[in-house]
Amino acid sequence: MLNSADVPPAILALGTAVPPFSAAQSEVGEWMAASFAGRPALQRLIRAIHTLSGIERRHSCTPEYLLPPADSPFAPGQDEANTLSTSGRMAIYTREAPRLGETAARQALEEYADQTDSTYAAVAASITHLVVVSCTGFFAPGLDFVLAARLGLPADVRRTLIGFMGCAAAFNGLRTATDTVGAHDDARVLVVCVELCSLHGQPSTARDSLVSASLFADGAAAALVGRPAAHDADYFQLDEFITRMQPATEDQMIWQIGDRGFDLRLSPQVPEHIAQVAPAALADLFGEHTPGFWAVHPGGRAIVDRLADLFALPADALAPTYAVLRDYGNMSSPTILFVLRRLRDHLRETGASASRAARAPGVAMAFGPGLVVEMARLRYVPARDAAVAGAPVAALDTARP
Repeated sequence: MLNSADVPPAILALGTAVPPFSAAQSEVGEWMAASFAGRPALQRLIRAIHTLSGIERRHSCTPEYLLPPADSPFAPGQDEANTLSTSGRMAIYTREAPRLGETAARQALEEYADQTDSTYAAVAASITHLVVVSCTGFFAPGLDFVLAARLGLPADVRRTLIGFMGCAAAFNGLRTATDTVGAHDDARVLVVCVELCSLHGQPSTARDSLVSASLFADGAAAALVGRPAAHDADYFQLDEFITRMQPATEDQMIWQIGDRGFDLRLSPQVPEHIAQVAPAALADLFGEHTPGFWAVHPGGRAIVDRLADLFALPADALAPTYAVLRDYGNMSSPTILFVLRRLRDHLRETGASASRAARAPGVAMAFGPGLVVEMARLRYVPARDAAVAGAPVAALDTARP
């Protein structure tokens, strides 16, 4: 008989949320182009960037984002004096980030309550640790403190804030949660990623500023991590994490606090730098085996296309990644959890979860400033297998990497 310590930690439930204000990518492109009236070459470049982005819609926490350029404090190409200061942007973050994070976290906790025939209050009371991830704003008492209170978590919940680590930071949050559960068998860790990227639009006409303005959006996601019990179902078992920092690439992706929000510098060479590191990292996780599924952070169409070519993936292997990019853009740290949720729902709805291939280990990966590549090996455990006395899927599938 396996005891709880024999069962690896898992993502037991997921929640996602986007703010209510959204626009079609084509609308955003026209809005940006209108900001540069009288500069037709720049307008053509802006329209081309938006058309080729692979994005159809993005969300923002503020309706001011797409006011006519002359009236919007976020429109590019205007005098800096007409844009919001960093303190003004942080005031919006302080107001809006807790709302969005709470929505995603409640969804995850309610999902787990439904799966286990429990109540929201009981699940919230069981949370021992809260890990909050964000790189788009700060205030104190922090987002972690506010979320704990709003969600009704225990007064002694242990809080951790992972800040300013960029698009790959969900992996730092999940790794922290996994290590915590590994050290405390009864731990239940709620990981919440919240990013309001749209707050940091810049007036610059530099190409990297225009590209980032065409790519990033707002969103939040949450994951409940713990040791699965016999009644748990439909979860991702977290087997192993790996980090690879690439030397001499510190200038390829830079995220800095400026006077008018946070400034992003993004090199067009990022996809190639990632391609230099990703194969060796994947080999360290899987050896000669091929992942059974792929959950890749949609950092941008160029990155995803490069990885699809690099690993010679079939057309549908990155379908969840491309779908999230299409529907939401790049929301920074929460985005990989959106991909995992879409992948899980696809496996659940198609019945593919019952197959051996679906139970084979898969890979999740993301990329951030450094440059750094973060990966995790994980296994999808479908509902029918979860009833096997809490046994880890490794005990059911001996074809381990």
